[in-house]
Amino acid sequence: MTNIISRVFEDAAAARYAAERIVFRGVPSRDVKVIAGADSEATHAKMAQAEVDDSTMSAYASALKKGQAVLVVRATYKPLTAATVVRDLLSKMDTIDVGDVVEDYYRVDGPEAASSVLKEHPLFLTVRFDRTGYSGGPVTRGLGWRMLSKRRTRTSAIRGGGFKSRVFWPMPLLSTKQRKNSVISGGRYMSKAFWPMALLSTKPRSNSVIKGGDLPLSRALGWPAVS
Repeated sequence: MTNIISRVFEDAAAARYAAERIVFRGVPSRDVKVIAGADSEATHAKMAQAEVDDSTMSAYASALKKGQAVLVVRATYKPLTAATVVRDLLSKMDTIDVGDVVEDYYRVDGPEAASSVLKEHPLFLTVRFDRTGYSGGPVTRGLGWRMLSKRRTRTSAIRGGGFKSRVFWPMPLLSTKQRKNSVISGGRYMSKAFWPMALLSTKPRSNSVIKGGDLPLSRALGWPAVS
């Protein structure tokens, strides 16, 4: 929902003051235009771009030739009731009556082409440094910082590539020696000191500890060995 509201002021300074007051009330600066100058072709193009009603352009062109200025506001949903806010502010200012022309009309919104989905802040790190003479651009440029630096492959977060562990652990963190099965020199096992037999056997398993695999108890009681 968009309302195109336009008014004529005595000069460009008065129109800019009105624009500042409207922006101060929350209307985006991109939606507030001040048109001034005597060049009919240029001003006509600016009015068309600002969406001034076609039937009003000739009256405004005559006012511009007299040194007056035109203020055009595109009142949308920001802030809420933006059209009411703009009309209320303009009603309290000294505007010039240019006759029976369309200075306030409702325009049906449609899809808009934009270079960025961030219409309010297409570059959210862009600021203005008016006090230092910087007209705008990335904040890094205004502060003298680099936006990008050459990537370097690093193996440590410490400057110079050192490792924090070396401060309290002088030995290397990793070893390239072959892994051993025993920590005892020569590969021996502590279990062999008190258990002379082999720890693992390759013999096939038997269902009975009796030589030959007999099951006398289950055979005597008539129980099956496996159920």
